[in-house]
Amino acid sequence: MKIVQKITSPLDCPAFIAAHRQNPQDFTRRRQLTFKNLVLFLLNQPRTALQTELDQFYRVLNQASTETQMVTAQAFCKARKKLNPEVFESLNHLLQQQIDCFGLRQKWRGLRVLAVDGSTVHLPLESTMATFFGSHSGFPMARLSTLYEVADGQTLHSLIVPLTVGERDCAHLHLEHLPADSLTLFDRGYPGHWLFALFAQQQRHFLMRLPCGYNAQVKAFLYSGQVEDTQLFVANHPEARLFCSEAGVDPASQIELRLIRVELANGESEVLLTSLLDREAFPAEVFAELYHRRWGIETDFRRLKQTLTLDNFSGRSVTAVKQDFHAAQLLKNLALLMQHLLQPVIEQRHKGRKLRWKVNFTQGVSRLKNTLVELLVRHCAQGLSNVLALMAKSLSAVRSGRSFARQRKRAASRGCEGYKPTR
Repeated sequence: MKIVQKITSPLDCPAFIAAHRQNPQDFTRRRQLTFKNLVLFLLNQPRTALQTELDQFYRVLNQASTETQMVTAQAFCKARKKLNPEVFESLNHLLQQQIDCFGLRQKWRGLRVLAVDGSTVHLPLESTMATFFGSHSGFPMARLSTLYEVADGQTLHSLIVPLTVGERDCAHLHLEHLPADSLTLFDRGYPGHWLFALFAQQQRHFLMRLPCGYNAQVKAFLYSGQVEDTQLFVANHPEARLFCSEAGVDPASQIELRLIRVELANGESEVLLTSLLDREAFPAEVFAELYHRRWGIETDFRRLKQTLTLDNFSGRSVTAVKQDFHAAQLLKNLALLMQHLLQPVIEQRHKGRKLRWKVNFTQGVSRLKNTLVELLVRHCAQGLSNVLALMAKSLSAVRSGRSFARQRKRAASRGCEGYKPTR
């Protein structure tokens, strides 16, 4: 409950409100849809008809037995224009601070394992969306990028930006949010000398997969048959030196990095690159399994898009899209925190079973609909215990080692955004 209280207490703070409103005169009058109520309503993930969602929200908020129309959908649409989407990022930052304070982080050989990856999301069919975010094949789309904690699934930092902003540019923006004792995983779309140099400059560690034809050094390493090798990397290509200059690092810098060969089940080889040079503390054989953990961030995007129906936005403006995205990230983090706290109890309860079990995320997050409002407003310890007990009954088996062929060019199955269910 202490974590919950730390998150909600700023919502009544005048300084916090002033920092997260669009104009100084916003949220100064006494209304039903206050700053706090607006934030909680968006965090409650309104995905059905807005008026229905508002009526349900105020029934829960006021502990009423029946629904009444306290706030209209039109009033909500007007009020949300006054709210800075960064409010959810600030609340998430507070949440991460509390997780750190309570010592809930898990480490791998003394390091917090993070991952960075990007994706895209379809936006409402509005000209303002295409103008601000860009479009692909005639449809408005935005780029998403997240800094993700592999052990517990927490999103530490997230971005929703125009398509013209590349994944590498997003990675650069994530760097200032890296903890000191961290190791960041990247896929093979990110390698670049400027990124190696930035990590060296900030004294942070990384592990990334390299394309087999990345440069002559990597090709020679593959042909050599060696399992690992430590080499100096330099920016030989003019474009690479230009990227270094733009990133604020020395283009002439030489960086000592470690190449590791991994043999895949299909007989092919992949090459991993890391800044962890200590072969005794970090032997080569541990990196294949470690890199495989990066898949968690792919699953995280699926949570956002499928379970939390991210592309079913509650508004049709740029501000609304940003609010929904960052609110979904915060809700997901709260649900995963509860799931993480329950895991030791579940493992003890099912320790005699063949498979490992965990909370079903879809069922878990559905338990928070409306219930989360009560927890955040009334700080009821018994209510939290009831939610955790319900989550502990909705479990999924963890089946490790499974893999499926990727289905490319699969037909999209998107609903009609003009029609929403009423419940």
